Amino acid sequence: MAKITFDENNAVFALDIGTRTVIGLVVEPKGGQMKILAQAMVEHQSRAMLDGQIHDIPRVTEAVLKVKSALEKKLKAPLKKVAIAAAGRSLKTCRCRVDQELVEDLEIEAIMIHALELLGVQRAQELLAEEALPGDEEKFYCVGHSVVGYYLNDYPIANLEGHRGKKISAEVLATFLPASVVNSLYAVLARVGLEPLCLTLEPIAASEVVIPEQLRLLNLALVDVGAGTTDIAISRDGTITAYGMVPTAGDEITELIVENLMVDFMTAEQIKRSLGQGGNIQYQDVLGIKATVNCAEIIKMIEPAVENLAAEIAGHVLELNGQTPPKSVMCVGGGSQLPSLVEKIAHKLGLLPQRVVIRNRSHINCLSDTRSKDLTGPEGVTVAGIAALAAKKRGQNFITVTVNGRPFTLFNTGHLTVLQALSRLNFNPRELLGRHGKDLQFTLNGKPKTVYGQLAKPAAITVNGRPAHLKTLLQDGDVILVEKAINGRDATAKVGDFLEGAAAGHQQLCLLNGKPADPEQLIASGDVLEIAVLQANEHNREFSMPEVNREVLPAAESFAAGRRPAAAPADQVSITVLVNGRTVVMTGKKEYILIDIFNYYDLDPGQAKGKVSIMRNGHAAEYTELLQDGDVIEISW
Repeated sequence: MAKITFDENNAVFALDIGTRTVIGLVVEPKGGQMKILAQAMVEHQSRAMLDGQIHDIPRVTEAVLKVKSALEKKLKAPLKKVAIAAAGRSLKTCRCRVDQELVEDLEIEAIMIHALELLGVQRAQELLAEEALPGDEEKFYCVGHSVVGYYLNDYPIANLEGHRGKKISAEVLATFLPASVVNSLYAVLARVGLEPLCLTLEPIAASEVVIPEQLRLLNLALVDVGAGTTDIAISRDGTITAYGMVPTAGDEITELIVENLMVDFMTAEQIKRSLGQGGNIQYQDVLGIKATVNCAEIIKMIEPAVENLAAEIAGHVLELNGQTPPKSVMCVGGGSQLPSLVEKIAHKLGLLPQRVVIRNRSHINCLSDTRSKDLTGPEGVTVAGIAALAAKKRGQNFITVTVNGRPFTLFNTGHLTVLQALSRLNFNPRELLGRHGKDLQFTLNGKPKTVYGQLAKPAAITVNGRPAHLKTLLQDGDVILVEKAINGRDATAKVGDFLEGAAAGHQQLCLLNGKPADPEQLIASGDVLEIAVLQANEHNREFSMPEVNREVLPAAESFAAGRRPAAAPADQVSITVLVNGRTVVMTGKKEYILIDIFNYYDLDPGQAKGKVSIMRNGHAAEYTELLQDGDVIEISW
C-alpha cells in the first residue's frame, strides 16, 4: 500500500453530517483531479439528527469526533479546517422586485445598481420576516443572491449602467439559511477543534459532481435521497435553475419497518439495508423474540410508502421544472437504493426506466484512486461534492471584518465585497446614494433657463482608512467605515441674480409673471421672468426702450391686447397723462400701455432704490395696462 503523504496546505477535509451517518473524506486536489487520502464513516447511535438538522449537539459532536480521530490516525496528522454542508430542508428562497426613483436625465452609475441589488436582498429578508409566525424570531442569513432581471422605467433591460431614466428596478432571487442551522453546525465544529473552511448546501454539493458544468446544458434532475430529506436540483441552459426539497426520505421507510416488525430503529435500519441482498433476514424484536422474515415480504410491506415517496419526488421535480419531465433523473444518497424506487420515479415522470439512474462514485470523473471498497456507492457522493467545491474555492475561508465598529464573521467566497458585507447588516441601501437637488426651470426673456440643483455627495467608504467602493474586495481583519450620502440642495434663484450692471443713464425693469418684481423675490419653476433695459435718448433725455429689448420682452403690446377686446381700426391718437406731476403728451399710436410712458418721461436712474412702485389713478398698476387720456401716474421706489 502506498504511503500517504498529507500536506494540510494542499489537502481538503470534507464532512457530511447526515441524519443517519457522519462521513469524512480527505482528498488531495491536483490537476483537476482529487486523490482520496483517507475516509471514514460513523453511524449515529441515536436519533441525534432529524430531517437533516442537528437536535442533539453533544451526540452529534461525539460522532464527528470519532470520524475526525479515525482520519487523523490514518493521516498521522491533525486536521484543523473542514468543509461542510447544510441540509436543503432549511433552505429558503425569496423572489422580489424593488424600485428606485431617480432624478430624470441622470446617468445611471454602478453604485446605483449595487445599491438597488442590496435593497432587493434586504427586501427579501423583510418578506421572510413578514412570513414568520407570531413570536418566531428566527434570523436568516443570505448565502447568495442573483438578479433575475433589471428594468428601466418598467421596461426590461439587460444592463442599467450608462442609461438615463426616472426609475430603475431589479428582480432579485435571494437564498437564506436560518441562523440556528448555521450556529448548530459551528457549535459542533468548535467542540471538536475544527474551523469552517467552506459552507455550502447539500444539493449544491451533490450537483457539483453529479451534474458538472459540461452537462448543465441538458435539462437534468438530481435527486439526493437521504435519511431525513430528499434534495432536488434542476439544470438547464448551462446552469442550475432551481433547488427544492421533499420532507420525506429513508427514515419513513425505516419507521414503517419498526412498526410492523416491533424492532428498534437501528435494527430496522439494518433490515432495510439488507433488502437488496434477497433471501431471509433474521432479527430480534424489542421483546427479545428472535424471528425470520423474507425480503420479499418486507418489500411488499413497504411498497405503499415507497410509492408515496416516488410520487412526492416526481411531483416536486415537475413543479421545479415547469410541469414538464426532465430528460433524465440522477439519484444519489443511501435512500436511492430502496427497492423499486427509481423505477417508480421513472413511471410517474413518464420516462423510460433507463432515464432514471443511480449514480455512485465510479461516475465522478474528478475523483481518482477509487479502489477502496468503502463508500463507493451513492451514499458517498455528497461528501465528494463538498470536497470538490472546497477544492475549487481553495483559500476562500471565513473571515472577520468590522463595519462601522461592529465585528462579524462572513463566509469568504473568494470575491467577498463591501456590498456583500453590508448586505449582512441592517444597512439601509438608500443611505449609499444621495438625492441630487431638483433643478429650477423657468423662462428668462422668452428663452428657457435652468438653474441646476446641487449634486449629491455619495457615501464615503473606506477600508482600513483608504478610499474604497462597493466592489472593493475584503480580506480577514479589514475595517470598513461607511459615511452616509448627503442629499444635494434644490436649486434656488432670485430675480436680482439675473440683473446685470446697468450703464450710466440706464434703468432695468423686471416683470415676474407679468407683475413688477423686487430683486430679492424668489423664482419658482415655471415662472416667466422679463427684464427690460431702459435707456435715455441723447437729445431729450427721455427714456426709450431699444427694439432689441422689446424683442426679449413677451411682446407687451400683444400680451395686453390678448387681455382686452380688440380695438376697432382707427387713426393715430394723442393722449395726455400726468406722470409724477408732469404733463406728458403721448402721440403716434392708436393706443398706449403703461410701459410706453418711459418713452416720454425723463426717469432719473440715480433715484432708483429698491423695488419700483407704479400707481395709476391711485391704484397699483401693471406695465401692460391700457392708458386713457387724463390718467394720473405715480412712479416711486
